[in-house]
Amino acid sequence: MRLRALLRRLALPPVAAGLAVAGLALPAQADDPAPGDVPMVLLNITDAVTVIDGQAKTVKFEVHNFGGAEAKDVVIGFANGLEPVPADIGFVPPAGCSAAACEIDKLAAGERRGYTLTVRPDVSSTTNLTSYFDVTSTVGGEETDKVQVQVVRTTESGVDIEVAGVKDMRLGRGQSADVPLTVRNTGNAPSGALGVVLLAQSGVEPILDYRNCEKDTEVEGMVCLLDEPLPAGAEAGLPASTPVRIRVGADTPGPADYYGLVGVVGLTDDYAAAFRKRNATRTGAALKLETTVSAAGITDDDVTDDLNPADNIAEFAVRVGRSEADSKAIGGAFTGTAGDLSTVKVGSQNLGPTAKVPFNSKWDDYVHVNVPTNVKLTEVDPWCLPGTAPNDLDLDGGLDSRDWVCFVLDQLPRNGKALFTFQAMIQEGAHEAGYVRVDGGPQDSRHGNDKAALTVASGDEDEVSLPITGPSAGLLAAGGAVVLVAGVIAFRMARRRRIVTVVE
Repeated sequence: MRLRALLRRLALPPVAAGLAVAGLALPAQADDPAPGDVPMVLLNITDAVTVIDGQAKTVKFEVHNFGGAEAKDVVIGFANGLEPVPADIGFVPPAGCSAAACEIDKLAAGERRGYTLTVRPDVSSTTNLTSYFDVTSTVGGEETDKVQVQVVRTTESGVDIEVAGVKDMRLGRGQSADVPLTVRNTGNAPSGALGVVLLAQSGVEPILDYRNCEKDTEVEGMVCLLDEPLPAGAEAGLPASTPVRIRVGADTPGPADYYGLVGVVGLTDDYAAAFRKRNATRTGAALKLETTVSAAGITDDDVTDDLNPADNIAEFAVRVGRSEADSKAIGGAFTGTAGDLSTVKVGSQNLGPTAKVPFNSKWDDYVHVNVPTNVKLTEVDPWCLPGTAPNDLDLDGGLDSRDWVCFVLDQLPRNGKALFTFQAMIQEGAHEAGYVRVDGGPQDSRHGNDKAALTVASGDEDEVSLPITGPSAGLLAAGGAVVLVAGVIAFRMARRRRIVTVVE
């Protein structure tokens, strides 16, 4: 597998999580509360663990409330179907938990908690080399997620890189901070060349100005080549003189959480050689690891794949405080006389001074469009659904609806626009004006421009014509329920997809 393919996989969790959050704004049924107003608890855990015979293996996992409301009575369960976890797996639950469950009284909207369990299969057991147990999450007794974890015993030698967890951090605009990195080889073979990978969402920039680091343009992240092998049992960290850092942009909007990821992966000889050649003329300091725990090295040069690549990475959030972004409603006019077909483009403009925050579960960026009377809609932008607000949608409504909710999923920069197309045939009779109203959320403190008129004008007047700079129409073509399901599935599948160490 090529490194870039691996990096794309490493980039999937924060991207897919964002997609899941975006889906939360769209309710599956008109009578249900918007999912953005309810908890949504998911597990972030690998589905495969490889254990060297005679050794124990720790497994890190998280429970994350992606919803917009607090989750109460959360239980993380451990079982084998209806039975307890098999004794010969050598299961040790996370600290503070019983052998059957971890109990959480409350999990706030957006909150995630990390846990570590341990397995140590009994090598004297006659059980098959592969065993299973289930990890589930429930809220108020209702199951919200379930993962079957496969435990595989092996007698082969191998590298098993583990990266310690990284705590979430809070930074102001323009501020930077070190990202702690501790890596350990818990396998029974030495590693080859290693790559340090640092990714972050747009608005947070990795800082790795070292001669053995370069930007990977495909994933907008940094990759650093470390030539020193890590012996079996050894643990290493970064010296204070050569840290891994991130910086929040001077105009990064908030309040928002921006996800980052740091990892250590195995590199092939071919990739490492090409990397060295590309950077041979660079000078300056080099990023390097400093051993903190030593172990006797093994002379076996035939290094195998990483046994458990899921724990090669650590995810973290960077919380950025509030910034001002003034949302302005953009109105328009259907132009013509009775029988004429007319099109308007209405929506929202961000007047700044900063960009809008990314779409999230705590606030729905939307535009409420109320069309004038005596116009018959013939076509509506696929980003729009009948209703007056995200928690008041009428998914059974059609083109006869007068009120529409148009979702702004793009992160609008300063002066950026999100516009939506409405086509209608003008009817006989009086035309009571409609309106366009924006919800600027916590960033918008100026409300005098939140509403604009949507009218019908005679054919002698100039038609309002504004370029569509909003999001692509395709993603919501199938409606809110599909986006919700697709987002959740994307998150779960992305995080559980097995990450394979480079072997080419």
